[in-house]
Amino acid sequence: MEEDEEGEGESFRFAMTRSSRSEYARVDRVLRKPPVGPGPMGKESRLRRPSLPIVFGEADPPAHLDFTPLLMASSPAAGINPLTVAVPGTISATDSMRETSCLGTSVFATVTLLACAACPLPLMAKPSAPVPAVGPAAIDPAAPLPSADGAPNPDAAPPLAEPVAELPATPVTALPQIDLTNLFPNQGEISPARFNDQHFGYVLHGEGLATYESNLFIQPTGAQHDFTFRISPGVAVGWGEFKSELFGPENFRHRFDRYSGKNYLYVDYSPSYTWYADHSDLDTFDHAARLEGEWNTQHFTFGARASYVTQTAPVEDIGTRVKQKELTGALTSRYDYSGKTSFEVNGFYDGLRYDGDGINSSEWRNEDWMNYQISPKVKLGVGATLARVDRELGASQDYEQARLRAIYEASEKLTVSLTGGAEWRQTDGGEDRTNGIFELDLAWSPFDGTYVYLQGYRRSVTGNTDASDYYVATGVLAQCRQRLFQRFYFDLTLQYQNADYQVPEGSVGLTRTDNLFVVRPGVGFDLASWANCEISGEYRRNDSTDAQRGFDATTAMVRFNLLF
Repeated sequence: MEEDEEGEGESFRFAMTRSSRSEYARVDRVLRKPPVGPGPMGKESRLRRPSLPIVFGEADPPAHLDFTPLLMASSPAAGINPLTVAVPGTISATDSMRETSCLGTSVFATVTLLACAACPLPLMAKPSAPVPAVGPAAIDPAAPLPSADGAPNPDAAPPLAEPVAELPATPVTALPQIDLTNLFPNQGEISPARFNDQHFGYVLHGEGLATYESNLFIQPTGAQHDFTFRISPGVAVGWGEFKSELFGPENFRHRFDRYSGKNYLYVDYSPSYTWYADHSDLDTFDHAARLEGEWNTQHFTFGARASYVTQTAPVEDIGTRVKQKELTGALTSRYDYSGKTSFEVNGFYDGLRYDGDGINSSEWRNEDWMNYQISPKVKLGVGATLARVDRELGASQDYEQARLRAIYEASEKLTVSLTGGAEWRQTDGGEDRTNGIFELDLAWSPFDGTYVYLQGYRRSVTGNTDASDYYVATGVLAQCRQRLFQRFYFDLTLQYQNADYQVPEGSVGLTRTDNLFVVRPGVGFDLASWANCEISGEYRRNDSTDAQRGFDATTAMVRFNLLF
């Protein structure tokens, strides 16, 4: 201890990794004025602080040491913690110092290596600034080491100009657990919130409908009226975010974009029974089944839709009330080549079957598009269509379409889409025809709870009678919906359509042109969170050059919808 007293007043240099300022002062005070007699710093005791090892050396460290073997030995697997504090300095040798010289030399070598790799000189300038704790896993074994001749390594990081301040601790969060029952997990957006929405689920729904029809069979004279009642329970089962696709305003999205950007798959089935007050022979049991799904990856989007519906309803083309079965299907795909360019390949099927009047038909159609986003608000596209129409009676048809499309998203409240082009249709055994086609869609939500939709169109429609192969429909549709007090809804729909029937070649005196007018007002209100009621009416009038196809019909209905 006498030699220790003689060394009192000599300066020591410290480098600490895990110590507060008070700990620094306490250690400094103990080292400068060691106690006399037995005690923690007495001759018979040693300073043992595993969390803050202090190494005394008799001289400054040499200019160069080969520390590679010690670096390998200081790994966590070797049981040595590389986080140490070195206090190099000069002090007289004592018995206690000699006893710890071996251990001190090893630790000193390890610390000096780590200090060289971590540029500790700026840290030693202000030891009062604590350094964030670094675990053993943070040491990069591939980091460049000092060169053998002591020259600076050009690959090493430059020394810091200022001391490193204490960094806030980064919270450790558990990785999300992926639900293996998801059929189409979105690998591009893996997050707990994302997977909480993608799970197996079901929706129970039902409908009760009471209707009055003034002209059941849409006849020009001798109209027959009746009351009809229908009850239709249903259930939808699926995976992913499918519930919003069943009902709600998101269904309007498909007028502009077939893809929702969500991963889901569901099956919906709704049987229904309809009975008539005075025409019991028309009572019927019908079915409505639907399958729909979508799968999104980083660059690809795939969609699938299919439906099967049976119903008894009036058809203007046929001119009477008929029982029909409709089967539709679609397979859609999109490839995002870049942030601005995308490609679409889509296939569609439409099949109609009639019991009694009407001609059965099947249509297969392929639509391909190339899209380019020329600005954040404008997207352009060029598309081609190839289709085949098979009819049980009458000639089959083939047609091709070339179209241009522009979608303008002026804001979140206004979207406009315009598609136009030409169609070339060939009829087996008949003449070829060329028609211009277009479709204009506008959706506008000027206020909260207000929705306005406008559509203008000209398209070719496959005929359902033997008097015409197909007809060209040109029309306009306007719909306005308004919500009041969060529970009342008002709806008004207006429609006009001109149908120009294309008769087979050689047919004389069978030309037909129809002008259809439709007015449909309605009001709805919520009864509960799971039930609402809708009261609506419809006036439909068709003026036709064929005297047997003109009619007037009025319909009033009360509908109850249930959703669980």
